[in-house]
Amino acid sequence: MVEGTVKFFNRSRNYGFINGDDGKSYFVHGDALKKGVEINEGDRVSFKSEEGDRGPKAEEVKKLKNKENKEK
Repeated sequence: MVEGTVKFFNRSRNYGFINGDDGKSYFVHGDALKKGVEINEGDRVSFKSEEGDRGPKAEEVKKLKNKENKEK
């Protein structure tokens, strides 16, 4: 699993990007989130890295606990 920070997530378009701690930028689609989970800019997340049609993408995205965010 890779960890990173949500760069942005557009709910109306249902996609965004995550800056991975490994220095890569990952595309994330709303389908990669568990039902009921919402991510916002600045949230810490962990995810499974896969190679998509246009580069790295995040799958099985989970929110991590941090000082500002008490959810998991």
